[in-house]
Amino acid sequence: MQNIHNSGLYESISHITDTAPYSLHYTEVPPGYESALYLHWHQEMEFLYLTQGNVLFHIENQNFPLQAGDGIFIPPGLLHHATALGTEQVTFHAFVLSPTFILSPFDTHAYNTYLLPALHNSLLFATALHKEIPWQKEVLQYLQQVFTEEKPGELTLRGLALLIWNQLYTHHISRIRTPGLLETLSAQLSPCMQHIHKHYNEPLNLGELAALIPLSEGEFCRSFKRLTGTSPFRYLVRYRILQSCTELTQSNKKITDIALSCGFNNISYFNRAFLKVMGMTPSQYRKSLQPTLI
Repeated sequence: MQNIHNSGLYESISHITDTAPYSLHYTEVPPGYESALYLHWHQEMEFLYLTQGNVLFHIENQNFPLQAGDGIFIPPGLLHHATALGTEQVTFHAFVLSPTFILSPFDTHAYNTYLLPALHNSLLFATALHKEIPWQKEVLQYLQQVFTEEKPGELTLRGLALLIWNQLYTHHISRIRTPGLLETLSAQLSPCMQHIHKHYNEPLNLGELAALIPLSEGEFCRSFKRLTGTSPFRYLVRYRILQSCTELTQSNKKITDIALSCGFNNISYFNRAFLKVMGMTPSQYRKSLQPTLI
């Protein structure tokens, strides 16, 4: 089978609104191609519904085999791509949405309870959706409504998103670990996470981050790892790398300049960190998506 990485080689139709934080996509991958979805990430969550073919979906280091009629939930901030299984054509729909499209952070209790835990330790909550499991079948039926509406209105999509999230939270998210603990940690560490996301390209130190909570540095590190599964430093480095991916694919800036703009003062360290996170060098990643640059 041929191996392609460039999303520009697919026939992809996107419907994006200027007023609401969501987008709908339809993608066709020609028969015989190995790559069904190129390696990428985004800040939004995603529900993907496979309408034709069989794929192996990769989210970080986890693999999910999907066949036509199945779907998958991809939490925000995770690297993901898909490999075709077989030589037939692959087609799929995607519903990409900001968590705030489901619940507003101003509705503090609901947002902290039902959404926030799934945003910070997100890989735990990734899951395939199979039509043989009743609650997952219901989610897939809601997704079909999302994609078959000729001109779906914002209220219709928001309502379907809430119904989908209700099933996902009730049968999946709430059953992982101790929900109360994740809710508490998510709410407690949220100011720190927001600070990292806003100031990732600036020098940040442990004391500064811990003081935002406030906690001692030791307790802050332990709480951060319980929530995210990693240390504050590794989280920051990873977030900087993911931000650099966006610049590599959406600009023609020099790699050295991108490294500096994303908070790396040492190009050699940037290259090593990028290779560790992405499995390829920055130049290899840019080359794999080069035709998408404008």
